Amino acid sequence: MRNKISLSFILVCGLAATLFGDQITLKNGDRVSGKIITADDKTVVLKTDYAGEIKIDRASITNLVTDQVLNVTLKDAGKVQGKVETTADGVQVQKADGTAVTVKPEVVTSLRDDPSQKAYEREEERLHHPRLNDFWAGFVSLGIANSSGNSITTTVSTAASATRAAGKNKITLNFAQLYATQSTTLPHGQTANKVSGGFRIDRDVSKRMFVYGNNGYDYDKFQNLDLRVVVGGGFGYHAWVGKKGYLDVFGGGNWNREKYSQTDTPSITRQIGEVVVGQEMAYQALSKLKLYEKLSLFPNLSETGEYRMNFDATASVPVMKWLELNFGFSDRYISNPVFGNTGNDTIFTTGIRVSFDQTKR
Repeated sequence: MRNKISLSFILVCGLAATLFGDQITLKNGDRVSGKIITADDKTVVLKTDYAGEIKIDRASITNLVTDQVLNVTLKDAGKVQGKVETTADGVQVQKADGTAVTVKPEVVTSLRDDPSQKAYEREEERLHHPRLNDFWAGFVSLGIANSSGNSITTTVSTAASATRAAGKNKITLNFAQLYATQSTTLPHGQTANKVSGGFRIDRDVSKRMFVYGNNGYDYDKFQNLDLRVVVGGGFGYHAWVGKKGYLDVFGGGNWNREKYSQTDTPSITRQIGEVVVGQEMAYQALSKLKLYEKLSLFPNLSETGEYRMNFDATASVPVMKWLELNFGFSDRYISNPVFGNTGNDTIFTTGIRVSFDQTKR
């Protein structure tokens, strides 16, 4: 008797499940029930209790009846809300005021429940009227190396980069720092201490051409560089843009102010006009390997024959969705260093970095 009651209860629950919810009938006669989340001209997404969200080809649907009010977008006619049912005359939308709208199936461009509609409208607002905190993508990286015993050294490197591309405008922020000490041999103390950072703003003037303005800062204790301030701008060309990356070339001019000092020598301040020639490239190889490279040359207009060169390259591989293993190389060269210092500084770093990307929703 108990088994009969249990079986009856299951049958009643199964019948109830078919009486409530949205119903979809397929060409082969099968019926699927659940809750419609979204639909476009190709696919209907239905949430079921037994299989989660499933995608159904819209062309395979012969009949559709909803138990919930949906947001229906009509081609060239805006949006209406109501329960949806396919009829012999087309698609009927039964509105809350009791009136109905019947249109041809091809006129219906989308169906969305309320949460999906709100998410869609938020994204549309973000796309067409982005705020300053929208569309940022970049990373923050950290590298630490420490040794003890016969050699006692510590090295800490950090870097951060963020790019916001929205419409015709692109903003790029960058920061890099390296600090190293040793207590192995006298004199103990720092062996590297440098900080650099800056920003650049690009604006497309055509599909290929863009203009830019930039501002950069550098400090390097072991070049005796107290501060370098660079302000400039110019023109650029999108030589290649694809799904896997881009290649830009650019050129322009800078005003460069450098101040050098050391304890037993008067400080030196140089104000320099510079030409700028460079290229920047990013490429995603092997589906997961991210490569980036930028080379900039700065011929000196104030002292003919002198120049600076900046080169940066990184390679990163994801460990998790937001965590990446990173390899980086940087080279800073100046042809006329002061106080007899070496003109070339190179850095190779390894570490981890946390990435973020607001462009993908």
